[in-house]
Amino acid sequence: MSQEVLSEVFIPSHLKYFILDSEFKILDYSENLEKFSETPQEFGIGKDARLSFPELIGLEKILEEILQGDRNQFKFQGIARPIDGDNLIYFDLIFEKIGDRAIVLLEDVTEMMNLNQSLFQRVNETELLIAALTAAKDYNKKILSAMGNVLFVTTRLGKIKTINQAVQGIFKYSEEELIGLPISEIIKNREEALASDRQKLLDGESVEDIEVKCTTKEGCHLIVEFSCSVIQTEKKVPAFIYIGRDITERKRAEAEIEKALKQEKELNDLKSRFISMTSHEFRNPLSSILMSIELLENYSNRWPEEKKQKHLKRIKQSTDNMTRLLEDVLTIGRADVGKLEVKPIKLNLAEFCRELVEEFQLTAGEKYQIQLQCSDDLDSIHMDEKLLRHIFTNLLSNAIKYSPDGGIIDFTAIRVSPIKKDEEIEEQIERIKFTVRDRGLGIPPEDRSRLFEHFHRAKNVKDISGTGLGLSIVKKAVDLYDGVITFTSEVGVGTTFHVILPIIDN
Repeated sequence: MSQEVLSEVFIPSHLKYFILDSEFKILDYSENLEKFSETPQEFGIGKDARLSFPELIGLEKILEEILQGDRNQFKFQGIARPIDGDNLIYFDLIFEKIGDRAIVLLEDVTEMMNLNQSLFQRVNETELLIAALTAAKDYNKKILSAMGNVLFVTTRLGKIKTINQAVQGIFKYSEEELIGLPISEIIKNREEALASDRQKLLDGESVEDIEVKCTTKEGCHLIVEFSCSVIQTEKKVPAFIYIGRDITERKRAEAEIEKALKQEKELNDLKSRFISMTSHEFRNPLSSILMSIELLENYSNRWPEEKKQKHLKRIKQSTDNMTRLLEDVLTIGRADVGKLEVKPIKLNLAEFCRELVEEFQLTAGEKYQIQLQCSDDLDSIHMDEKLLRHIFTNLLSNAIKYSPDGGIIDFTAIRVSPIKKDEEIEEQIERIKFTVRDRGLGIPPEDRSRLFEHFHRAKNVKDISGTGLGLSIVKKAVDLYDGVITFTSEVGVGTTFHVILPIIDN
């Protein structure tokens, strides 16, 4: 980097620097800068600064804004880096524009950080001293200062000796009812809550912000946040003071907020997975279509008919793949908003299964053997053909896809004995039990609980293409059918899915 460029900005002598281009490539740097990097061997001219300073990962947008002049400066403060075992150095990074490049100034703030930590420790020690002094205030002053919150004073054995008006208002007891009553009648988990802090109390220390479960006279359950301390009465007998406030509504609100945040996070994760999946699954067939179209445009007049048909077939397959993906997404959407319905028709179920097997056997090739077994009484049954196709095209497709070495795939459909729909109703419901069994990869135990979630795929599928929607669609269809789906699996041995569906009356 030339001195003319560096002259555009004043660099104090106590600062280090390195200069980046728009791709985070290091163009120049000051001496001894590598000691601040996480991996000094990855630091140098022409190397990506993110390899040695991983804190820069995720700042691509900020670097772009600085280079374009949309942002004057960006500070990344308080970065810690271990050196010499347990010791740490601290530094700040300051991004600025210099010419058409970015300069990153590095300031060693280790001494300042150590000083701040020392001051913070002293403040904490001072606060502890103040707390100890506060705990030593006399008995009457503590009662007066606590009148806004509930207050109990008990003997060492837990018998209530004094209360304030707030206790009567919250717990609905009169003063006469509470005096002499064990406080465990109010604070149900008192012993458990104070178990770890009992020695602190006996040593004269206070215990702050203990959340306990309380019960009112009417049997209502409350959550109260107590502080507890021990004082010496005039007779030199220790007494326990409980000062607390009702936080039931706050805890309820926190739980609702936490639930909402969790749902929002799940929704955002779902959106991210959807965008990632669709962009990947559409990119490949679109690229294939574009390539075949370009080849046909340029060479079709010189190619034989067989080669043209090959590329036309590729275009059709890619289009079919995108159509199936869209249909899967639409099916999930219809199911989520309740627009997917069961519409039974009179169906030859055995013939339906045979046609499905022939269809998959044709596309799967000789490496796979799909063995079908149907009971003899399936030729006239009322079932929803569309939902059946949703279920078993996905199960059979997965059985083939996740058995990369080929092999036997079993598909059975058997009428099973009827069961009572309800203990009080004598109506009998006939069912069909379907089984799809492969000898493929199997499902790892850690993936089984999330198997039917949208876009979830097992860790061991590696490069096998897929959207993670198939089993989600299967589960939606089975639930809509008021059926049951279960599975067993062993990694490296295979997976068996069992689907039980009721026969719907005409």
